[in-house]
Amino acid sequence: TYTNWRADKTAQPLVGVLSLPKTAHWLGDETPANRRPSVAYLSGILRGITRSFRLCYNIFGLPMRYIIFFVLVLIALIFLLRFTGLGENRPTFRSIFRRSEIPGRTIPLPRNRTRPTPINSSPSSTNPFGVMLGNSSKVSIAKDLNAVYYRPTSIFIESWNDSCLECDAALSSGLKLILTVRNNGGNQQPTTPPSDLSAYKKTLSQILDKYRPEVLVVENEENSQALFYTGSSKEYHGQLKAACEVAHSKGIKCANGGLVSSLVAILVADSYKRQGQNEKGEEYLKRTLRQDLYQQYIKDPNSPRLTDQITRGRGLLSGYKAAGADYINFHWYIADSPALEEAVNFLENYTDLPAMSNEVGQQQNTDPNQVTKIMQKIVDLQLPFAVWFSIDISIFGEAKGLTNPDGSLRANGEAFRDFISAKFQ
Repeated sequence: TYTNWRADKTAQPLVGVLSLPKTAHWLGDETPANRRPSVAYLSGILRGITRSFRLCYNIFGLPMRYIIFFVLVLIALIFLLRFTGLGENRPTFRSIFRRSEIPGRTIPLPRNRTRPTPINSSPSSTNPFGVMLGNSSKVSIAKDLNAVYYRPTSIFIESWNDSCLECDAALSSGLKLILTVRNNGGNQQPTTPPSDLSAYKKTLSQILDKYRPEVLVVENEENSQALFYTGSSKEYHGQLKAACEVAHSKGIKCANGGLVSSLVAILVADSYKRQGQNEKGEEYLKRTLRQDLYQQYIKDPNSPRLTDQITRGRGLLSGYKAAGADYINFHWYIADSPALEEAVNFLENYTDLPAMSNEVGQQQNTDPNQVTKIMQKIVDLQLPFAVWFSIDISIFGEAKGLTNPDGSLRANGEAFRDFISAKFQ
């Protein structure tokens, strides 16, 4: 393979015409010392081109000037593709060679990967953090926390009444929106896919015209059929495609609803196991799953329910980019910061999209050290958006917010605020 060829720096003859010296350096090598072709390399190229000219002349009888013109055009085209990628959504030659197209392969990405700049953000603004507080009366706390983004409670297409109090309060406070829009449902009722995509797009267009979010998030935790989305992966991809078309027509980025934190961990472990790294997969699950979930897994690691979730998760991941998503969005409530990096690498490699999270948080604890470690890892990974979930929930893992009921900051809230102050202000 090309990857193996790069590893041992040997060259194979190309249809008997061009054979590069073993000491030659490929233009795509990553080390600076390898970016300048050697004399042996250039002389090999020239000899190969000369032989190719003679071969074309002898076989086809083409005039030499035609051959030279064709070769020059071909070289120009190769260099154009090699160094530009020809479009925002088309991978460069380097990414083609370096990234596996086989589902489940997790070749690590370099961490200096270029990420899209958020719409309406100045180049000097690097603070990626936002909060979700769940109440329009608490929006001012977001400024106390030094957040720049705000996630309001979801807007529902079928009950849209041209009003979102949280959105209005956030925008009035100078915050930028990471806006989740669902078709219907709510109050612990899952969304059903829209039956009329044209009507769905029309209402969505009105919402986006009014609130102009930084990112449109389509539905919430779409992998969870019991709680948030009853449709199939195919139905979700169709809805996501329709929503992203509307968003892109207005210069707004879009993302999927956000895979559940525990499913992300299971998918990463499953990826390791598919590569024959069973012990690494087991160790990852032990580090990431809540104790109750890990015990369920130990009891029956091949349960139909778990298998179905993995199948649904991989099916959803495989269709996000084709549907037009600009980011792969996931949720994260796991304290292990190295595990977060492994998850981001897996998600970005699988989908060929930059990662973001519109829901990061803590469950069953308010440890400020967890906040600091996770925020630092988010900065290290250069995630463009990371919204902290700051609402106390007594069910579904028992999420813990950054503030007390009276709005005062807890120790983890102070850690959140102080981290941003130290890094960005």
